[in-house]
Amino acid sequence: MVAAIVWVVAAIGAVVIEVFTVELIFGLIAVGAGAAAVAALVGAPLWLQALIGVGVSAAGIAFVRPVAMRHLKKTAIGARTGVDALPGARGSAMTEITARDGRIRLRGEVWSARLDSDVTSEPVPSGVDVVVTRIDGATALVHPVDPY
Repeated sequence: MVAAIVWVVAAIGAVVIEVFTVELIFGLIAVGAGAAAVAALVGAPLWLQALIGVGVSAAGIAFVRPVAMRHLKKTAIGARTGVDALPGARGSAMTEITARDGRIRLRGEVWSARLDSDVTSEPVPSGVDVVVTRIDGATALVHPVDPY
């Protein structure tokens, strides 16, 4: 009975750690400790309890965790993230934008920008709304929303 309580305390400790790490490792260790507690309750010797706890934990980490992480971190099909999501976004010119340089405010951040020469070559004055056509390194290529 004492061994089962120790295993349950170990499982609770692993669950507490899992809450802070959210990596599904300590959660699976907690499952292994729970399995060892069940083994202790049915009277298994200590070496078998430990073997069951380690075996269940290792199997969970090796087989369950990869599948679970794949499902938890899945993004929608076709969802664009990071700089891939910026083409088509609207921003505002903070400085005059030319074919060589400029600054825009885009989604709360300041980006270096230049005109997309495929669309226009006329400088865009400060304060005009722009649309991002693509990202080149750390520079947004833009054109004005409404031609003036």
